[in-house]
Parts: sequence; C-alpha cells; structure tokens
Amino acid sequence: MNKFKLGDIVIKKTGGDKMSIIEQMDDSIYKCIWCDDKLVREYVFNEEDIASLDDYKNILKIEEREDKINEIFKNSN
Repeated sequence: MNKFKLGDIVIKKTGGDKMSIIEQMDDSIYKCIWCDDKLVREYVFNEEDIASLDDYKNILKIEEREDKINEIFKNSN
C-alpha cells in the first residue's frame, strides 16, 4: 500500500512549503506541486524525503525536545 495518495498535502522533511501530490510516478516516487513567490513549482520526490503535515509536526516536536535536552546538558557542565 502506498504511503501517500493524489491530493495529499505534504512537506519536505527538511522543511519548506506545503505541497500537493499530483502524480505517483513509481511505488515510492511522487510528483508534487506548490506555489513559491507567485510561481507554481513542481518537483519529483522520493517517499522518504517527504512527510504528511502531521508526521512533520511530530518530527519538529522531537527536534525541539532534543534541542532542549542538549541545552540542559550544555548548561549543567
């Protein structure tokens, strides 16, 4: 079963603009479209490079926790 379907809103795991899946090109390859400074852009992404918005929010929460833990350890030394 495919992780995403046509019309799903996704974001690159490294951040960026919200994108919409417009085509599944292979089992794990998706073509996405988004707007950037009034320009419509599209690009092909591997499934492991994109995340649903909910998954992306969870990724950010984990990174925030790790940053806070690192800051605590840094200040305790």
